[in-house]
This record gives sequence, C-alpha cells and structure tokens, in this order.
Amino acid sequence: MMLSSTRPPAVKIDGCSRFLIIFASIFTIAALTLSIVGILTPSWHSVQYSSTNLTNFNLFTLCTRNGVNAAPTCADIPRQSDFGIGTLHAAAFLIVAICLLGCAMFVILAMNIAQFAGIFVFIAPFLLFLAALFMVALFAELSRVTMYNGYSAILVQTSLVATVFSVGLIAFAGGRLHIRLYERF
Repeated sequence: MMLSSTRPPAVKIDGCSRFLIIFASIFTIAALTLSIVGILTPSWHSVQYSSTNLTNFNLFTLCTRNGVNAAPTCADIPRQSDFGIGTLHAAAFLIVAICLLGCAMFVILAMNIAQFAGIFVFIAPFLLFLAALFMVALFAELSRVTMYNGYSAILVQTSLVATVFSVGLIAFAGGRLHIRLYERF
C-alpha cells in the first residue's frame, strides 16, 4: 500500500492581487530610485548669502561657490559638531532605509512569481513599513540640526510618500492572498 500525500494544490494569484503587486513593485522601485538619487545629489540645504556666494550640502559634503561661474569647493562635513553628527545619523538612517527598500523590492518581485503561504505574505509590508520609519527618523534627525530646502530632500520626501503608498498596496494584496489561501480549508 502506497501512502499518498494529501497536499492541496497551489492556489493561483488572482488578477486583482497580481495587479496590486505589480503596482506596488512600480512604486517601490520608484521609491528606491528616488532615495538613491536623493542621497547622491548635493543639495539638501542651499543658502545664497549674496548674489555670488552659494553654500549647499548633502549628508556627506559641504560645498561653497564664490562667484557666478566659479567651480564649487567641496569638503567633507566635519563630524565634531552637532551639525556633523546630525547629518551622520541622518545619512545612516537613509542608508538603512535604502537597504530595506531594496530587500522589500526583491520580496515584492518574488511575490509576483511565487505564491507565498501564511504569514510570509506580510514580509514585504513589514520591510516597507520599517523603511518608512527610518525615513521619518532621517527627517526628524536632520530637522534638529538644519533646515532642508534643496531638491535632494524633496526627492527623499517623495520617496517616503511612494513607500507609504507601496505599504498600503502590498499589505492589501498580501491580505487578499492570505484570506484566499485559507478560505479553501
């Protein structure tokens, strides 16, 4: 007598959940791209002291420009001050958020290919939620030491909005998949 496995057949992902997963992956890729560009570009804060003197910085370097067509002079931000330590912590928060966004992106793309079972459908929303928390911590830490008014900060703020939107979409899709998987039992 042969023993047979009574494993139920795999449930295919329904069209609505697949659409939500694809839409969330697009927003997650956009959030990841905006965060990477935001951390690399040099204008988190920009101040023009006169018609020719311009100072701007990102989370790692401080650049000054004297003259209309002069090349900027950039140097590392000194880390011995509150400003330096604050930007260092903000950069660390953003780097962790970028890593979490990258992991969440791969999990979301895997959700579109393979059927996750049980609690595993909530890995991507959890990673995106943590990434959003680290981005909020970035802005809280940076607002302690300076104002951020440059386009780099706006890119990361837009990334935060896209991340929050992705959390909602992928959590809803994960909930649909979780309910659909367990309603057949």
